[in-house]
Order: sequence, then C-alpha cells, then structure tokens
Amino acid sequence: MQSSAWAKVSVGVLVIVVGLAFLSGSASQVYAYPHHHYSSCSYWSCSYSYYYPYYYYYPYYSYSYPYSGYYGNSYSYGYYGYNQPTQYQLTLNANPSTLSNVVSGGGQFAQGSSASFAASQNMIQVSQDTRYVFSQWTGDYSGTGLTGSVTMDAAKTVTAVYQLQYYLSVSAQPSNAPLLQGSGWFNAGNSASISIPSQIVAESSGTRLVFNGWNVDGNNGQTGSALTVQMSAPHTVVAQYKQQYYLTVSSDQGSVSGEGWYDAGTAAQISASTPPNPSYGINMVFNGWQGDIPSSSQSTTVLMNGPKSVTATWRADATVLYVTIALAVAAIAVATGIGAYVWGRRGKPAGIAWQPTPTYTAQPNATPNVQSTPTPNVESNLTSNVQPDLASTAHKHTRRTHMTDQGPEALSPDGTSASKTEN
Repeated sequence: MQSSAWAKVSVGVLVIVVGLAFLSGSASQVYAYPHHHYSSCSYWSCSYSYYYPYYYYYPYYSYSYPYSGYYGNSYSYGYYGYNQPTQYQLTLNANPSTLSNVVSGGGQFAQGSSASFAASQNMIQVSQDTRYVFSQWTGDYSGTGLTGSVTMDAAKTVTAVYQLQYYLSVSAQPSNAPLLQGSGWFNAGNSASISIPSQIVAESSGTRLVFNGWNVDGNNGQTGSALTVQMSAPHTVVAQYKQQYYLTVSSDQGSVSGEGWYDAGTAAQISASTPPNPSYGINMVFNGWQGDIPSSSQSTTVLMNGPKSVTATWRADATVLYVTIALAVAAIAVATGIGAYVWGRRGKPAGIAWQPTPTYTAQPNATPNVQSTPTPNVESNLTSNVQPDLASTAHKHTRRTHMTDQGPEALSPDGTSASKTEN
C-alpha cells in the first residue's frame, strides 16, 4: 500500500510538472515539441522516461529538459544544456572594386538559411563619354538581374560585374553633308565600324560634295570610305566633305580650256586659243569673255565661289584684206602708167622733126588767106600740138616759126633744106 501511494504521488508530481512546463512555455512564447516517452517493465518493476525539448526564438540555442521516473522508490532529473547552429559568411564584391559601395547584402548567415543581396545602380556615369553598366553576377551566383539570393550551406562569395563603356560621336562636315550612322556607347576594347554612303554627293546643278577623308579626335589622315575605330577610349569621328562647283567654258571659234569641277574658293585658270583664219586676209580677233567674268584677256582666272559659266567671243578683222586690195589697185595703176609710157615711146618714128606752124592773119570782114606747107610723113598726133596764133583784128604781124631740127635736117617737098616765112 505504501508503494502504491508513492507511485501515485510520483505520477501526480509528474503531471504537475508537465502542466507547469506547458504553462511556462506558452507564457515565454517558446516552441514546444511533443515529448518523447519511453517505458519499460521488468518482472518486479516498470520505468518511464520523459524528454521535453524546448526551443526558443533565438535560433542559435536550444534547451532540453529530460525527466525520467520509475515506479520504484526513486526518480531522477537531468539538465543537458544547449547547442549553437553553424554560421557561414556571404562576401559581396564589385568589379571594378571602386564600385563596391553599390552592392549590399553580405554578412554571417546560419547554415541552411537564404541570403539576399543587390546592386543599387544599373548604370554609373563617370563622365559625359564614360560610364559603367551592370553586366552580371559571378562567383557562387550567376544572374543578370540587380538582385539575387543564395542558400548558405557554405561560405560564399558573389561579385557584381560592371562593364566599362565609351561613347563614339560620329558627324559629317559641312552642315549640308549627309548624316552618318554609328554614334553610341561601346564596351571598352571593342571596335566600331563607320562608313559613308557615297564618295560624291550630288546637290543642285553645278554643285556637289566630295568626300575628303576622316578626322579622328582632331587628326586627319584616313581617306577610305569605311573606318574602324578601336574603343579604348572615347572618340570623336568627323567625315569631311569638300564643296565643289562646276565651271562651264565655251566658244564658237577655236578652242578653250579650264572647264570642270573646282573646290569652293579656288581660282580656276581659263584660256582661249585663236582660231585659224576663215579666209585670206580675214583674221579672227579675241573680243573678250562674257558671262560670269567679263574680261578682255585671252587667259584669266575665275573665282569659284559658286557654279560659273563663261563664253569666249571673237570678231573678224579684214584689215589685211583691205590693205591687200589697196596694194593691188595701186600696183595695177602703176603698171598701167608704165605700160602706157613705154608703149608711147615705142610708137614715135626716129628723125621726125616738128614742121612749121602755120600763121594766120585775120582781117576784118575778110577770109584769111592761109597757106600751109604740106608736111609729108608727119603723124597726126604731132600736128595736133600746133595751135594757130591769131593776131589782133586791128594789127598784123608776122610770126615766124623755125623748124626744130630733132634729127636729120627737115626736107622741103623738092628734097632741099628750106625755111619758109609766111606773112
């Protein structure tokens, strides 16, 4: 009876202890798990064991309170202490390391827990033409988002990788040149390719643009239609064009030179060659330039500040023809005179002398008695030079005309030399 009483007391105490423990666990907000109950019986007695673990909110510690009781004369009570879970380190880095201030989330994490981390900026502007852009996470985590998480089953390292980028600026000059494509951000170390649409860009009539080469960061030199730029730094590329104007040179005579395309602002040399004479005695003489440059010089220059057109003009000069005609007329006149003189000299017989010139006496109301001595073999053209000399009507005089001996002595009709005087 006494043993049974003690057994009942023990069970009662046990029930009280369990109740108090339950109440204490509820009051202190701990997690209580079902106790483990062990029992065994032998021939003469039975024993019971109870194990009540209590785990508080603090994750690194645990408490256990084992209890064992016997249907005997004794019981035992034991305290086993607490255990601390394993901790792991999450290390966060940035590449380049100068950007480590933009990542967060590293630290100590319990085994089996999830650790989250993040990069605060997708793009970090260093200067106007240099920047960093978030690329990816590397290490114990792979991803391209700005955030991520890992399970801490071991110490881990995660790195946020940022890509360095440079800006390429592409343009064309002058302002009326065609726009070029290719400007933008490029990863450091990459290459950028640029090309022009055409070497020659036609504009209005007589006006065009001609590609004149590339200017890279202020340096000229490359002339191909395509350009490759290594993006090891920011670059500025300019496609350079030059303005050209067309010069038209024309002429309806001879030949001209200087027509073609010229760079804006340059001086174009033009000239006109004298054409051959169209006919004898007529010369073509340059009469000046007409059009965009009036000039009287056969060789001159034209300032090409726009499309230009000039024409060479000519005039016919007949001075040589007129002089030739005058000389010919004069030559003919001289030749005729000389011919007449020579012909006259050849037609006069040698030894013929002048015959006496008859003298006429005029009387009033009377017919003059004129006697003439016939002159045989005397040409009529010689006698025509003898004019009668008429005396005054109130006086009479006698004029003697002597024969002029121009050769052999003049003969009378009877063959004798004679001189005759008429009254």
